[in-house]
Amino acid sequence: MEITKRFLLLLAFFEGGLVMLLELSVPHALAPVIGNSMNIWALLILLSVGGLSFGYIVGSKLSKFEDSKRILFRLLFSALSFGLISLVSYRFFSVYGLIINETTAAYILAIISLFVPTILLSATTPIIIKLFAQFKVAPGYIFSVSTFGGVFFTFITGFIILPEYGIMRAFELFLFTTTLLLVFCAWNISKKTRTFTIISTIIVFLILFIPFEKQSSESLTVLELREGLNGQLLVTDERIDDTTVQRTLFINRMGQTMVRIVNGSSMSSVWSYPGIVKSIASYHGNTPSKALILGLGGGIVPLFLSDKVTLNYSIDAVELNKDIIDIAQNHFYLPFDVTVYEEDARRFLNANETQYDFILMDVFNGEVTPSHVLSLEAFERVKHALSDKGFVVINFNGNISGELGIGGRSMYKTLIKAGFNVTILPTFEKGEKNRNNLFIASLHQLDLSTIKIDQILKGNTSNYDIYKNAIDVKKLNLDDALIITDDYPMMEKLNQKAAKIWREDYLKFTTIKYRSKGVPLFK
Repeated sequence: MEITKRFLLLLAFFEGGLVMLLELSVPHALAPVIGNSMNIWALLILLSVGGLSFGYIVGSKLSKFEDSKRILFRLLFSALSFGLISLVSYRFFSVYGLIINETTAAYILAIISLFVPTILLSATTPIIIKLFAQFKVAPGYIFSVSTFGGVFFTFITGFIILPEYGIMRAFELFLFTTTLLLVFCAWNISKKTRTFTIISTIIVFLILFIPFEKQSSESLTVLELREGLNGQLLVTDERIDDTTVQRTLFINRMGQTMVRIVNGSSMSSVWSYPGIVKSIASYHGNTPSKALILGLGGGIVPLFLSDKVTLNYSIDAVELNKDIIDIAQNHFYLPFDVTVYEEDARRFLNANETQYDFILMDVFNGEVTPSHVLSLEAFERVKHALSDKGFVVINFNGNISGELGIGGRSMYKTLIKAGFNVTILPTFEKGEKNRNNLFIASLHQLDLSTIKIDQILKGNTSNYDIYKNAIDVKKLNLDDALIITDDYPMMEKLNQKAAKIWREDYLKFTTIKYRSKGVPLFK
């Protein structure tokens, strides 16, 4: 029995589609362990594109053999086998972990679930082209069908499967589709092959129904676990005592907001920076003022700034991820009188014509620092958005010295180049890697001695002298610091080593600990 033109077109379509499904799903599956930085994405895209290139070479060699139908069958069966191994491995990895180091396991999984299947799938293309020669169709037509499959699967994976059903459903779709293609291919070979394929299919679907679950800890509750193109969002409640829970928002398993809630209502921040930001914002007193928050997170800063007893702000907030906006409103008590724009911070700044008295830039996405929001040109737009009495506070990681601090020093150098007066105030946490640095920048001289910061986290209520505790910028060595521009967007690279240490700490002390309490790495 001959393989039909329709089946070959279908195979070309799904070859391109399944490769894109893996290219989108694998990085998101591994993000809780290895992160979501540009370097990680570049590496995983390298595996995908490298797999395509190597697969075309393999396929061109195999196309020289006569029995093309059996070669197609073997390639599809191998792809199905690696897909099945990948799914089982990811389920173990998510719930129990693998025996080897977590990061090493993640890279091995990337090879097994992305690189190898891409080779096997793309190797079918030269063979399809060979079989299609009898229909007198140009090879470019096959590649166009394959590309269209990639476009279609990019859409349904990014906008439907990952956000609505989760990463495991994406891998299950890969297995289901590959199995169907294998069955169709087998029906064109022999009865023995069909029998073998039916048995293999039954085994695949039996494995899909094997439960991989761990009993959740009574002290830890998952309130949200969402996955999508912007990464994974996790909200947990960890019980501290009978009246107190610690609620945390994680982005790709990096802490974004951490609060303690007493008796289900009273909320305070575990980290000191939101309280310090509120104190700095009190510079304008009870005078009616307008605030802009770039980067919402859990919404704890807008909540603090909504305090009408000591402040008088109307607040706009900008957040790219709609899911984060929902989480801030549903789980972190974001006031509904805060106007939230679902928008990229830089795009908002570029279009903005409103002037603000206080701007907070808190644009970390997990451990990633977006250069386009922290560039010289972006700061020019910030200047345009400031009122005559306005100033900006930028929340950044705490490293400022040595090799790990080059990102912070470059931030300072870029702000100075933009024409700002800058004070760098560390938060209360001890150690550069544990604290944040708040860059207080203005176009006029601020009298920061008028600001009173309550040291509640230090166990007393004495006033905190900003000038006494600020970093002495005269001692900063800026020789290796860079000025970040749109044409030279180096902030993520400069901050790479500091971010790596930050992620490794979260992996060790939070992600793995939570997994042992029944919180899977992904759904």
